[in-house]
Amino acid sequence: MKFLKHYLVAAVLLGASTLALATETITILWAFNIGSNQANTIRLIIDELNKTQDKYTFVIDSKPGAGGTIAANAVEVKPNTTLVGMSSSFIIRPYFEKDSPTQNLDNFTPILVQGTGSPVTVVSGKYTKLEHALANPNLTIGVSGIGSVSHLAANALLDVNKTATIVNFKSNIDAATAAAGGHVDLAIGFDADVAPFVEANKVDVLGRTGPGTQLKQVPDADKLTANYAIFASTAMEQERFQEIHKLMIAINTKTAVANSYKRDLLTPVVLNLKQSHTWYTNERAFWKRQVDKITESGSRIATK
Repeated sequence: MKFLKHYLVAAVLLGASTLALATETITILWAFNIGSNQANTIRLIIDELNKTQDKYTFVIDSKPGAGGTIAANAVEVKPNTTLVGMSSSFIIRPYFEKDSPTQNLDNFTPILVQGTGSPVTVVSGKYTKLEHALANPNLTIGVSGIGSVSHLAANALLDVNKTATIVNFKSNIDAATAAAGGHVDLAIGFDADVAPFVEANKVDVLGRTGPGTQLKQVPDADKLTANYAIFASTAMEQERFQEIHKLMIAINTKTAVANSYKRDLLTPVVLNLKQSHTWYTNERAFWKRQVDKITESGSRIATK
């Protein structure tokens, strides 16, 4: 009987210990290339989060498709345990896509604004100065993804050269390859994607968007950058939302995370929830204005 009593006490203590160690899993979804530097940044954020607390276990998962809408919809299905990391494309696609279902931006809110100002770079294998390229009445501009940041940056160039044609490729690397081979006059892509072509002297950099941009003649060139955030459903429990926000904001400038942002020329930010809400409101207004400009130039898009 004494043995049974000790056994029961031990079992209760073991159960209590196991319960105390139990954590809840929070999944951060990534909707694009899971091998990209941006996805790796999410991994580094998760590593830091899991080091600094033991209430939640954060994990990354890939849920690609429909320009991020599949991942966004998954967050709405499990609002308390799922988040989605995205660039500005999270905001752009619902304004741009008219023929397919997209996420309702009103149903989401940033739980962490990660960083801002990742520029797109204009390169050419034919020109060394942008003004010379823009003087070409038959100018062709390679981009990756209609409705992407690179497309909207190319569309801004059409304000200067109204006869240019935007050519859509499968990736930024494909667009840069075409520019290096002289198949398009310009290509617009992120620095990490075009860097190998620049280093091989296959293309020249004609300018970058973002603060301090050299593209002074291009409307809104200082603001046409990719910004990154992790989004939650507005249906997430408020107490949990605020708790996770505090955990995330505390590690967003950790050395490993900041160095990963640096590879994308992204500036990490520390915004409280009120500031994050203002950022989201301003981002939505800005990208809607940019998308509204596309209607007039939409007929000058070719696909490769």
